[in-house]
Amino acid sequence: MLARRLVVCSLFAALPSAALAEGGAFDLAPGQKVLAPIQFKQLTIFPVVQQAAAPVDTTQYLTLADGLKARLVKVTEDKGGAQVNRVTVANLSAKPLLLLGGEVILGGQQDRILGKDTILPAHEEMSLEVFCVEHGRWSGHGEFTASGGIVDGKARLRARFESNQQAVWDEVAKKNAALKVENSTGTYRNLATGPEGEAAVKPYREHLRAALDKLPEAKRMIGVVAAVNGRVTTVEIFADANLFAAYRDKLLDSLFVSVADVPVAAKPSPPPAAPEIRAFMKQADDASEQAIAAPKGSKTVENKGKSVAKSKVSIDGAPADKPVYRSYQLME
Repeated sequence: MLARRLVVCSLFAALPSAALAEGGAFDLAPGQKVLAPIQFKQLTIFPVVQQAAAPVDTTQYLTLADGLKARLVKVTEDKGGAQVNRVTVANLSAKPLLLLGGEVILGGQQDRILGKDTILPAHEEMSLEVFCVEHGRWSGHGEFTASGGIVDGKARLRARFESNQQAVWDEVAKKNAALKVENSTGTYRNLATGPEGEAAVKPYREHLRAALDKLPEAKRMIGVVAAVNGRVTTVEIFADANLFAAYRDKLLDSLFVSVADVPVAAKPSPPPAAPEIRAFMKQADDASEQAIAAPKGSKTVENKGKSVAKSKVSIDGAPADKPVYRSYQLME
């Protein structure tokens, strides 16, 4: 054990601003382990890895970004008539399409974010709930041409778990103001793909992403736990390492934008310990479950505890403890 710690510490010697925090690894669920936390400023990241012998979901999923780029996914204003909170998504590929609530779609009559986590089967088309992140424009073409990553945590929360359009607009406006983004339509686009967003996330990318890349277990990562000033805020876990890798940088950038304007505590807080992380997740796990989407072959359910919400996407017939994706978010 001592030798392992020495190896890990040596990996971070070249990263003075991204510190390996106190605390050892612990099991999160059968086949899943949470590694020691990595801190930069107010943000702490705990890598979650798949243990070598654990079974994995071998299904090949398509992502929205890859699907749009390869023209295997088509997203348009809703076929029933353009409206703020609906779009039509067509999966033209032979793979199931995993869609995450909070993913940004650029174009159409106005930029939007997807409302719920869901799986769109191969060769299927669905009308999906979305939320506007650009309230000053209603013009242009009917098709969305690109994915802009994943929106910051507060706006994502208002869309996924509250379905509140005004609150989404309010969060976008707050984040734009905090990070000094100015544009004529109040869009989130500058933070998703513009120079202001790049400037906000750059120091976090250079330290935390670099630290994650250097982990011996980097290729077995299936998720992350995030804490801000010592308080757990987010847990993101995927079925396998390949699927997590497809979303990793988008999810990390969402976390980075989320904390970029959060003051660093005057007295540094220790990272949360294993019992705190487990209690955070258990609060949502113990709450009543509600099915919110059930396209052919899959199901999305939500649990809303007093201060933590959970979304889980599962394939029909899979064991209950082997979802494709599960996400926990602090409700505040």
